[in-house]
Amino acid sequence: MKKRHIAAAVLLLGAVACSAQEKPVARATPSASVPSCRSGAIHWRTTAAEWRLTEVSPVVTVGKSDVRAGKYAHFAFPAVHVRTVTASVETSAPSVSDRRVLASLADRLSVDVAMLGKPGRTTVNRKQDLVTVDLRGVPGRFVEADGVHVVQASFTVTCAGRDTDLYGSVTTWDGDGSALLRCGRHPGKDAWVREGYRLACGTTSAPTAAAE
Repeated sequence: MKKRHIAAAVLLLGAVACSAQEKPVARATPSASVPSCRSGAIHWRTTAAEWRLTEVSPVVTVGKSDVRAGKYAHFAFPAVHVRTVTASVETSAPSVSDRRVLASLADRLSVDVAMLGKPGRTTVNRKQDLVTVDLRGVPGRFVEADGVHVVQASFTVTCAGRDTDLYGSVTTWDGDGSALLRCGRHPGKDAWVREGYRLACGTTSAPTAAAE
């Protein structure tokens, strides 16, 4: 009986020793993934729009010999670069789609999304058209100013599973415009048109009133 007891004790101690040498295996627990915001609700916070001058032509002088009363005279107004507007969508997380943001903005502005400048597009080197000028027999010094209607907006995105909203901003444009100006005649009240007049014709302090 005594031998059996000792043997049993040795076996027991051996089992304890073996279990003491084994190290617990660390098991990785799945970390909580950050919820995607691809379908989050977009909320517009601020929206501002203004016309900005992008190009202006040099003065084109039309003399009496260039004008035929009652007919149209065609003159090319080459565009000279003034400033560049670059369309962009900036967000605090890459999961927010630029396409969704622009579509939401177009809906807010009540315009077709195709009218908005896409991210990365600039106003440089746009198509230059030959301007058809009806001078009605009146010579003068003429200028063409070109611009875009710039829209700048900020937004937040509410995402399921996130404690805080994402945020972002947009710079784009939703239309082009041009103005044919005659030096010596008042350019009107629009700031971008007055800037074009000032750059090409000079001061706007005391031009004569436009005659119809």
